[in-house]
Amino acid sequence: MVLKWLRQTKKLVLFRQSELDQHLLAAVEAELMKQPGLSFSSLCKEALHQLLLSNHPRSGQPLPSTDKRIESLEAQLLSVEQRFFAQEKNRLEHLEAQLAQLSLQMVHLMGSGAASTSPQPVSDTLTRGEEVEAVPEDPVLARLSGLIDDF
Repeated sequence: MVLKWLRQTKKLVLFRQSELDQHLLAAVEAELMKQPGLSFSSLCKEALHQLLLSNHPRSGQPLPSTDKRIESLEAQLLSVEQRFFAQEKNRLEHLEAQLAQLSLQMVHLMGSGAASTSPQPVSDTLTRGEEVEAVPEDPVLARLSGLIDDF
C-alpha cells in the first residue's frame, strides 16, 4: 500500500552539450559546492519558486510598485493631454487672428478696387465670400431650389 503523502513526483533535468547548458551546469555545481547541505532537487525547487511564485502577485493583487507605476503613467498622460490642448488652443487663436487680418485685407482690397463703392463690413465680406462668380441660372436648378426652399 502506497500512502499518498509518500508519493513523490520526479522530474529529469538534462544538460546538453550547448554552451548555455554547460554554463548553467557549471553554475549549479558551483552553488552546490558553496552549500554542501543543499541538494540539486532543493536548489531547483528554490530557483523555480523564486522564478514562478515570488515574482507574481497572488489572487490578482497588484504589486505596490505596479500601483506607483500606474499613478506615474496617469500623471504623465494628464500632463501630455494638458500640453496638447494648450497647443491646440494657441493654434486656434492664431488661426482666428489670421482670419480676422485676412478679412480686413479683403475689405481694404474691395474698397481700393471699386472706388465708387464704400467698403463693406467684415461680416458682409465673410458671408459674401461664398459668392465667387455669377453663374448663369439653370431652369432645372431654379425649380429644384424653389422646392428645397419650400421643403
